[in-house]
Amino acid sequence: MNPSPVSGSAVRAYFDPFAPALCTTPYTRYASAREAAALCEGPHGLIVATRHAEVSQALRDNRLGHGRLTAPNRIFSFLGMDPPDHGPLRRIASRFFSPTAVDALAPRISVLVDELLDRALEQQHVDLLTDFAYPLSLRVVCGLFALPEQEQAWIREQTPPIARLLEPPYALSDNDVTAAQSAAGRFVAYLHRKINERRQHPGPDALSALIAEADTGSTLHRHDLLPMCALLLMAGYETTANIITNGALALLRHPDQLTIARSRISNGQLDSSTMNELLRYDSSIQITFRTVQRPTVIAGRPLPPGTPVALLIGSANHDPRVFSRPDRLDVTRAHNPHLSFGAGIHYCLGAPLARLEASLALGRLLARTRRIELTCGTVRHKATTATIRGVESLPATLTPA
Repeated sequence: MNPSPVSGSAVRAYFDPFAPALCTTPYTRYASAREAAALCEGPHGLIVATRHAEVSQALRDNRLGHGRLTAPNRIFSFLGMDPPDHGPLRRIASRFFSPTAVDALAPRISVLVDELLDRALEQQHVDLLTDFAYPLSLRVVCGLFALPEQEQAWIREQTPPIARLLEPPYALSDNDVTAAQSAAGRFVAYLHRKINERRQHPGPDALSALIAEADTGSTLHRHDLLPMCALLLMAGYETTANIITNGALALLRHPDQLTIARSRISNGQLDSSTMNELLRYDSSIQITFRTVQRPTVIAGRPLPPGTPVALLIGSANHDPRVFSRPDRLDVTRAHNPHLSFGAGIHYCLGAPLARLEASLALGRLLARTRRIELTCGTVRHKATTATIRGVESLPATLTPA
C-alpha cells in the first residue's frame, strides 16, 4: 500500500487497485489492505472494498450500478446495464446458459477437450494456455454462435485491447482508448457482417435466435443485439481460459492437492469442491467496479451518488474472516462462499458454462496424464488489465497415463 492521503484530520488507509505489482503479488497486498480497513481510499476518488462482507454487500446492493456509459465502452453496454433495462435482456441471454442448455453441451465439450488432449499428449510438450485453454473456450463459445473455426484466431487477436474497456474510463490512457476503439471497430464490423449473413440464412444457433428476438422488437431491440453478442463472445472465452490455466497452475504448485483432485474425478470432471476451491484460490476476475447511483452505506460509511467503488473480489476470496487458512489451497474445503462469479443481479451469466468447461478440461487433463511438469522457470501474469488475472503462457510436459 502507498502512504495514506489525508481527509480532514483523519488519515485513511489507501490502496491502488491499478498498481502494476498486483499482477505478480496480489494476495499479500490484499492482506495488508484488508487488515488496514474494510474500505480504503484509492486513486481517482475510488472507495476500495477489501473484505468479503463489504464486497458481497456491495455486489448485491442495487444502489450501486455501472452508471452512464462512455463512448469507448459502449461495445459492452449489456454488461453495464442497470435496472430496469438489465432484467429483460438478461432473461433473454440466460436461455443459452440455463442448467438444461449447459448440460446439453457436455458431450460436445468432452469431444473438444479430448481432441486437444490427443494432440497435446502426442506432442507431449504443450502450452496449456495457447494450445489447450484458449482453443477450447473459443471453440465452445463460437460453436454456440456457429462461427467458423478459421475465424477464431482473428477473434482472439481483437480481445486484449478491447478487454481494457472492462475497466473504468479513468483507468485508461489515451493509447489504451485508441487501441481499444480500433479493435472494437473491427470487431463491430465483423459482427455486423455475421448478423446480416445470419438474417439471410438463419440456423439452430444462439446468434440466429438473438437476431430473431431483436427483429420482433418485443424485448430485445436491434440496438441491444450487437453489444449482447460482443459480450457473450468475448467474455465467454477469455475468462474461461483463465479459469482453466489458473486452476492448472494452482494444482501443479500443490502436488498433494493435485493428487486428491485426481482421486475425486468422476465422469472426466473435477468434483464441485475442487472446482469451487480453484475458483476461489486464484480468481480470473480480481476486481469489479461500480458507481453509487443512490445514497447507500457500506461498512458504516455513507456514500453519496457518483462515488466510484472498486470491489476487490480476489481479496474477498482470501478473507480469513470467512475462509479458514485462506492462502492454502484445499480442494476438500467444505465452506466456500467465493465471489469469483460475482453476486446479485450481475452474477456472471456464463458461470454454469465456464464451470462445466473448466471442470471437464482439468478433469480430463488429470485423468489422461500420469505427470504434468511445468517447463518454464517463471510464470508471468498478464499486466495489461487490473480486472482480469491470467498467465501469459503455461508451457508444460505431459506424460500420458
